[in-house]
Amino acid sequence: MSGRRATLALIVALAGAGSASAQTASDRPVHRFEASIGALWLGGAELGSQDAELRGNANPTSDFTLFDSDARMEAAPGFDARVAFWLTRSLAVEAGLVRTGPELRTRVTGDVEGAEDLTLGEDVDQYFIDAAAVLMLDRFSLGSRTVPFVSGGAGYLRQLHEGRTLVETGQVYHVGGGLRHWLRVNDSGFLRALGVRVDARLYVLVNGIAFEDEARPQGTISGALFVTF
Repeated sequence: MSGRRATLALIVALAGAGSASAQTASDRPVHRFEASIGALWLGGAELGSQDAELRGNANPTSDFTLFDSDARMEAAPGFDARVAFWLTRSLAVEAGLVRTGPELRTRVTGDVEGAEDLTLGEDVDQYFIDAAAVLMLDRFSLGSRTVPFVSGGAGYLRQLHEGRTLVETGQVYHVGGGLRHWLRVNDSGFLRALGVRVDARLYVLVNGIAFEDEARPQGTISGALFVTF
């Protein structure tokens, strides 16, 4: 409840701050910081397969397969927070934090002793910490307050197994785009703008939790409230 009250107070304060003369996306401020916070949905990804094998004693030697396994990171909701600085009216640099808690599911099949197939699961704490560039596409504006944008960046991947007993790290790269809609723009005052944004991004994960040494794509969609100071 306190979080809702704080958000409502912020909106009311911004609505009453500054002059009401600037009301469109074309009047948005530059050389200002912007903070956004919202919810995110992260798609799942296949992590590859791996066989459990023993080295045979025969000459020539041959591997003896005990069982097969394949893994998948399931889709999950998450948290998306970003801080940007507007270099120009159309270009910003942005730092972001994405946190999700997907389930890692490993399926074990083909047991040499005939045991039934088995699926094991564990929860993973997953973080993307990235930097990106954001380019507004004003020529494709949808009305006076809604502007599409594209973005791209790279960053750090951190994954903690259940119980925080093991940490996996890697890199993340992303491209994406979306829409920004300005609810309010003021030409003076501390709080200069308020709006909502919708993002769709394609992340590519390198290293981290995986059975195979291959890049893994994962899509996201998010919605957030942003405030410009």
